[in-house]
Amino acid sequence: MTDKNPTYSSSSDKSLKKHALLQDFLLQYPCWQEAAERAFVVYQDLTEVQNWWTTQLCFSEELDRPFISGRTSRHTKPQAVLPLLSEEQLTMEDIHTFFKHITIDMQPVTEITMAVLELDSTLVYYKMSSGICAPDAPEVVTQRRNEKNERMNRKRRHIAACVRKAMNKMNKEGT
Repeated sequence: MTDKNPTYSSSSDKSLKKHALLQDFLLQYPCWQEAAERAFVVYQDLTEVQNWWTTQLCFSEELDRPFISGRTSRHTKPQAVLPLLSEEQLTMEDIHTFFKHITIDMQPVTEITMAVLELDSTLVYYKMSSGICAPDAPEVVTQRRNEKNERMNRKRRHIAACVRKAMNKMNKEGT
């Protein structure tokens, strides 16, 4: 990430900063206030708008940033949601670091939902899965496409030969 502590001006009023859950979180985890406020906005959206179950504010010591864990319904497994500002720029290394250091119940996560927050509190969610890797080179893609086409052509020729053989057999039996 190019900017670890981006300027965040919460669009919510002073009641957000006075919320007991946010104050308790800040006392327990002395992270930067803006990150905690951003996480709390996402927490409120997941809890009150998206109706998630067992949501809780969490903190990753290794990342030095908060995240949210919760369930989309009562019977689904817990998920991790990482609040980000739309101005934050992530690298592949950052994303790999997130997967390495965000855990739920001491277990690494295989999916992280990125909650991208605009300064006006608009939220957009993006789901990321572990195992992200760079795309294949164009030459590799072309080679795979050619190999697939060749396999399909062999199958077509084989099917055509089987049809011809069956037609010949039917013609011989018919005469």
